[in-house]
Amino acid sequence: MERAKSIIAALAVAACLPYLVLKLVWLTGGRLGIPEGSRLLDSGATMWILNALTVAMDGTVIVLVLALTRPWGRRLPAAVLALPLWIACGLLGPIAVAFPLQTLYGALSGSTGGGSGGDGGADKLLEGWVWTLVYTGFTVQALTLSSLFVLYVRNRWGALLRSPLHLGGTEPDSTPRWHRYGFAAAVLVALPCVAGHAVRMADATTDSRITDATFLLYLFAALAAVAKLLRTGGAERRTKARLWPTLAAAWTGSGVLACWGGWLLLGALTGGGRTLGQETTGAALLTYSCQTLVGLLLATLAAPRLRHRAQLPTPRPVSGATARQHA
Repeated sequence: MERAKSIIAALAVAACLPYLVLKLVWLTGGRLGIPEGSRLLDSGATMWILNALTVAMDGTVIVLVLALTRPWGRRLPAAVLALPLWIACGLLGPIAVAFPLQTLYGALSGSTGGGSGGDGGADKLLEGWVWTLVYTGFTVQALTLSSLFVLYVRNRWGALLRSPLHLGGTEPDSTPRWHRYGFAAAVLVALPCVAGHAVRMADATTDSRITDATFLLYLFAALAAVAKLLRTGGAERRTKARLWPTLAAAWTGSGVLACWGGWLLLGALTGGGRTLGQETTGAALLTYSCQTLVGLLLATLAAPRLRHRAQLPTPRPVSGATARQHA
């Protein structure tokens, strides 16, 4: 797999370069891909700061690629890798789902929305090729980084992830009270988020509907996954289902909600989002805030469950003879 990892890593780094080059050109005063009359030409210091922040974020992806493929990355504490990878998965996850669907719809319908998630006016903000180049790069980043992440996790914690979702006697007989209250709070906070995205889907372009539907997909997946992680049943509850699918859904879903909600909220509050055509009404701010809070709540609930499982001895398969003896 070393050769395959090297190829995937090279693709991931190559996918970062177009975005980095464009952003660096804009930061130094260049206008590559920005047409005459674009709002970006008069965006001021706020957009410069946000552009610098996104350069740092895309540069972090390259560092993560190295950490996931080089020997020194295996020696890093899990906590050092967890937060930046969670953020990266959260920000890239919706793009990997929504952009291919938007591109397919555009090809079938002749739409020129550019995959930006906005309306046809997106071409007045940036040249059409910029949207295609940038979001194609993001999609490749999502696929390659997630592939490297899967290989890294399989090599380092494969036995844990292949273990059963529920271990029976090693679990408490009931879910701790604060877990139940926390999950109930997450469900309540999710309601305005669901309503906000549903309202937007009722009165928006197809690209925007695909984006909002993608957020709802991750929201429901995260809620279902965390509910399964928190569910316990005492000594008799041991399932054949493995831990990794549920953990992957909780990890990615909570990251998408918290990170994209936070990013949209930052754009709305700083004014940078308004320059890009982002909705900044009171209802939109409520949706962004609730989305961020739901993601953080779900991550806070899932993290101690994973930490508890990591501290338990990995269960070994029970042979038929041993099972009969225990019976």
